[in-house]
Amino acid sequence: MKPHLHFMGIGGVGMSGLARHYHTEGYLVSGCDIVDSSEVRALRELGIQVALGHSPEHLTGVQRLISSMAVADDNPEIAAAKACGLDIIKRIELLAELVASRLSIGVTGTHGKSTTTGMIASLLIAAGEDPSVLLGAHLKALASSGGNVRHGRGPRLICEVDESDPGFAQLRCDLAVITSLEDDHIAGGYQERRNYHASLAELEAATQRFAEQAATVLISADWPTLTPLLAGHQQAFSYGLTAGADYRATDLVLTPNGSSFTLITPNRHSLTVQLSVPGRHNVQNATAALAVTDLVGLDPTPLLGSLRGFTGVGRRWQRHGSVRQALIIDDYAHHPTEVGVALEAARHTGRRVRAVLQPHRWVRTALHWSALADAVSLADEIIVLDIYGAGEVAIPGISSELIVKRLQAAGKAAAYLDLVGAQRYLSESLQAGDLVITLGAGDVWKVAAGIVAQAGGDDGSA
Repeated sequence: MKPHLHFMGIGGVGMSGLARHYHTEGYLVSGCDIVDSSEVRALRELGIQVALGHSPEHLTGVQRLISSMAVADDNPEIAAAKACGLDIIKRIELLAELVASRLSIGVTGTHGKSTTTGMIASLLIAAGEDPSVLLGAHLKALASSGGNVRHGRGPRLICEVDESDPGFAQLRCDLAVITSLEDDHIAGGYQERRNYHASLAELEAATQRFAEQAATVLISADWPTLTPLLAGHQQAFSYGLTAGADYRATDLVLTPNGSSFTLITPNRHSLTVQLSVPGRHNVQNATAALAVTDLVGLDPTPLLGSLRGFTGVGRRWQRHGSVRQALIIDDYAHHPTEVGVALEAARHTGRRVRAVLQPHRWVRTALHWSALADAVSLADEIIVLDIYGAGEVAIPGISSELIVKRLQAAGKAAAYLDLVGAQRYLSESLQAGDLVITLGAGDVWKVAAGIVAQAGGDDGSA
């Protein structure tokens, strides 16, 4: 009989995907979370018992407890599980077990991993591979199974690997894809903070171990920090826009709604690729996905139509609709690099760009607030919301006002508002030709959704 698995923090996108997977496998699955979210409600609809809050009472009949990174080791439910002698593991350890049991493709990196994973999944599904998928976002093609998971009958598993979890280095993938490496999820001077790498060097070392343990590694040539990962690896390949990449994108044509480019493969074959998602970064993501299809022995040529039909994963350049000829977009961008990339795509539309930035996490804001201000300054007008703490304790002296003041000192039109005030102001001042883009990993999307809802829905005018 399969054991009873209990997921603490089951509402997180990574945890809910694993819960769905094991529920489909026939395990008895339960969980708990402190928030009664839409994800939690969707799990209940599957028949998974989910309790609110944490309590030792949740452990009745449980044989294995899986905890998310967000759950502290001194949590009363964890303490009770230890006292009972239950098998307690972290989410990343359960993922490592699953990865080891399949032909696995693991995608990690500071930026682009969700979209790249989604593209790879779309291509391999189109090829008839019938893979299993674990994604850290929601993909329309997986909507029938929850959006972030697919339980396939084939031997292959495609999974997004969250580099913010220091334990990700233990995963042994058959093919490791590394999209980027930058200073995010770093504790900096806040070493007492949980769930952070102590330094960039520590993150680099973990990424090195992740690459070394893979049978084959594919890295972005556009990130020089990744180049050392190729040294000494027997099966190492690169991709990107950079000259010398094994899989190189050339002849880029960027449009407001997508792009086209030529992909040159290691055997000098060329493919003409068209995308329906905008931005140079999506060319990089698509190049990685096509490289993966080639590396696993598939012909990418007949799959190009599937890639052209790819419209993105949830909260990545997500179109909420149009109102009075203004376009309303939401994007998950929360690191300065991501904010800059999203706004470059916005500027390429030729519209007046009005950005709503919600800084995400106190430590990240403390370390990057000035870079965030500089990145968001690409917009014509900026509204900055309060910091979305994501459970972190506030840091004295750190606030969104630092960003606003830096922007104003540079002569930018910038204001500090709350969610309700931002939605009201933008709804009242929308003009034809505007592009409103909400930026952040918290609940800033509510501004975009609220503008469209208040107007009576998408009027199709833009």
